[in-house]
Amino acid sequence: MESRDCKDNLRKLILDMAQKELEEHASTKGAQKYFEGNVDKVINNNIQKMGKERSSNSIYTKVIKQGTYQDNVVSVAKVIKKEEIFKSKNELLKFARYLGLNLNMKQSYGQILKKVSRHIYSNRNLYSKKYVLYRRGNQEYILEPEKIKNELFESYRSKTRDDMKSIARLLDLNVKDDEGAEDIRKKVINYIIKEKLGKKGDKKS
Repeated sequence: MESRDCKDNLRKLILDMAQKELEEHASTKGAQKYFEGNVDKVINNNIQKMGKERSSNSIYTKVIKQGTYQDNVVSVAKVIKKEEIFKSKNELLKFARYLGLNLNMKQSYGQILKKVSRHIYSNRNLYSKKYVLYRRGNQEYILEPEKIKNELFESYRSKTRDDMKSIARLLDLNVKDDEGAEDIRKKVINYIIKEKLGKKGDKKS
């Protein structure tokens, strides 16, 4: 079982991030309710993906997160060197490019390690916010709240689009597959308004 505090803190962080973005939209009540009911599902999906992949990216994020706790560049370098994968100069260079550093094989292993370590240390405040350590049982996962928030929004948009498509079909309205929920909603509203105006006109005549 994961720590209740750990789970609640991550939920609150993601929901707060989503709420800030929601404030830019006119209608937020339905979305907020959807987010609260589905945030755990999206978190679990991210954890399951990580469990299946166990790719180099998961090592990268783990090292970056651990690096944010270090007191100096040398300590960050020690964290990197602990990982078996980074004993290879080629793999260390891949990590450097993942971080956005423009390095090449002409540089020595030591030079690449120093620049990578300095980059992580210099950006530790940024990375500490970008990545969150999440514990579940004996396992630790490095999750990205921003990524989870975006997936939550996309899930909501997809649901809203599907709901609006269902309403449009009931009204026999033609809807294209690539139309967004808002466009379909406008079609539905316009149709209902025309129907009501038409009925009023029939009554008058």
